[in-house]
Amino acid sequence: MKITPFFFFGGLLGLLLVAACTTDPILPASGIIPEDPIVIDPGENNPCPEGTISFQYQILPIMVASCGYSGCHDRASHRDGVVLVDYASVLREVRPGNANRSDLYESITENGDDLMPEPPAQPLTTTQKNVIRDWINQGAKNTDCGVPCDPSVFTFSGQIFPMLQDYCAGCHGNNRQDGGVNLSSHANILATVRNGTLLGAIRQEPSFASMPPLGSALSECRVAQVRNWIEAGAPNN
Repeated sequence: MKITPFFFFGGLLGLLLVAACTTDPILPASGIIPEDPIVIDPGENNPCPEGTISFQYQILPIMVASCGYSGCHDRASHRDGVVLVDYASVLREVRPGNANRSDLYESITENGDDLMPEPPAQPLTTTQKNVIRDWINQGAKNTDCGVPCDPSVFTFSGQIFPMLQDYCAGCHGNNRQDGGVNLSSHANILATVRNGTLLGAIRQEPSFASMPPLGSALSECRVAQVRNWIEAGAPNN
C-alpha cells in the first residue's frame, strides 16, 4: 500500500524567512490580529478518558495531512485502491486490536524504499507513528472525544509545533514544500506569522486558503493557542 501526502497550502505563498523572534507581539501587515470566530467544538466538551486515543482529533488529521490528497489517497485518486479520508476508509486498512498486522501501520514503519510516505514527502514522526499504533491496538474505534486543550498553555515546542506537524508537515516540511512553504522550523513559521497567513489560514477566513482544506478544522481552543502564542511574541520556547 502506498501512502504519500499531498497537502496544498496556497495562502502561504511568498514567505519571508526571519531568523529570530522578539518578545513583542508579532502582528500581521495590517497591524491588527482579528478576533477569533466562535466555533463550537463538541470534542473538547467531551474529553477522552485518560489514555484513550481520539480518532477524530488525533488520527484523522494525520491521515488527511499526510495521505488523503489529490494524487494519493483521496476519493478521486485512490492510489493503489486505497482511500484515507474518513473513518470507514481508514478502518479498511487496519486490523482492530493488532497494529503489527495492519497494512496502515506496516506501511508507515517499513524500512528503506518501502517506507511510507515516500520521499520527497515528510515522514511521520515517532510520536505520530506511536499514536496510530496505540489507536489500532485500542480497537481502532471511531472515537470523537476531545484531546485536553488549555488555551493559556501555548509553548512552541509543547503545543504549536506538534500541532502544525500533525496538520501541515506532510507537504510543508524539509523534504516537500508545496507552494514554496516550509513549516519545519520556528524561523519559517515565524515568517507566516509576520505576513498574517498562518492565523488567517487556520481560522479559515475567506481571503485565505483554509488549513486544513479537508477533514477536521482546528478547534476553537487550538486556534486560541496559536493566537495567544502570536500575541506573546511567537517565542521559540
